[in-house]
Amino acid sequence: MIAYSLKTRSFVSTWFSLIFFGLLALYLGFIEFFQDSRIEINAKNLLVNPIQSDFLSKVHVIRFKNRLGQFAIKKEKEEWLLYEPRVIPAKLQTINSIIGQLNRIKVQTVHEYEPINIESFTLDKPSIEIDLITQKQNKLNIKFGIINRINETSYMTVSGHNLIFQTQMLNSPFEKLELSDFVDSNVFSVQADNIKRISVYHGKNSEPHNVLEYKSENWISKRYKTISNENTHKKIQNLLGIKTHMIVDKTNDELSSFISNYLASPLYRVVIQTKEGKKLIYKISTLTKAINELKIEKRQYFIMSASNRPYPFLINKSYMNRFIIRYSDLRR
Repeated sequence: MIAYSLKTRSFVSTWFSLIFFGLLALYLGFIEFFQDSRIEINAKNLLVNPIQSDFLSKVHVIRFKNRLGQFAIKKEKEEWLLYEPRVIPAKLQTINSIIGQLNRIKVQTVHEYEPINIESFTLDKPSIEIDLITQKQNKLNIKFGIINRINETSYMTVSGHNLIFQTQMLNSPFEKLELSDFVDSNVFSVQADNIKRISVYHGKNSEPHNVLEYKSENWISKRYKTISNENTHKKIQNLLGIKTHMIVDKTNDELSSFISNYLASPLYRVVIQTKEGKKLIYKISTLTKAINELKIEKRQYFIMSASNRPYPFLINKSYMNRFIIRYSDLRR
């Protein structure tokens, strides 16, 4: 009986030991798997673009600096204006490119944010620095350091992240952006493809002299029965292609009165309705007298205002005839 009891105890003890070691092995395996998964998840999180799309969609002010210049852009009345180095409409294509490329940044590796790395990647003397500010004054500072042409990467820091990000090079190099890339010299801020109706008025008349309307995928005219879609589109693009000579962003009382008097009795008025329902109003003056303080000669320029722009424009007289819509411009 004693021998049987000892044998039974030995058997039970062996099984308990096997079960214990089996559970221990499972536990260790689980811990190893969980830890590897957590490391993998953390690694993936580190490689996510640190600039959030939601933040970019709310940006109201952009301050951009590279070795070619320093530029400040602000959104006013749904339009972007360049405020530094001078006040002038900003080119929407460039703004969209900056925001779009920041949104599509791809991180390859990350490095510790420490003095030796900051100096090695020239982030202490960045080639590009961008400040993004929302209307609620939330700010994000982005710096780009050395650009590695061999593997086509650059190094970036983003405020709020204690890391240095090695990223793929941007499609459109920010380091080459200059003043001409930020300036929109067009007076009209709308594209031809986005126009639903354009009305041209003469003087103070309440009825338009001519109306072009895009309806059922065709252009129709108030004055002419049959017109060409292609030629009408070309005429509208020709009108929208008017370039400004100067934006009058700084005036005294005398100059302000001078401009107001000319715009109070316009030669033409243009009203554009976009496909989104936005209404834009433009006033075009007669050719002006000489404006000595602006170095404008007599009868060489006219003044133009836009309802979505804070400052009037001075336009060369060579553009004046673009406001005249003839049948020969539109016919098939």
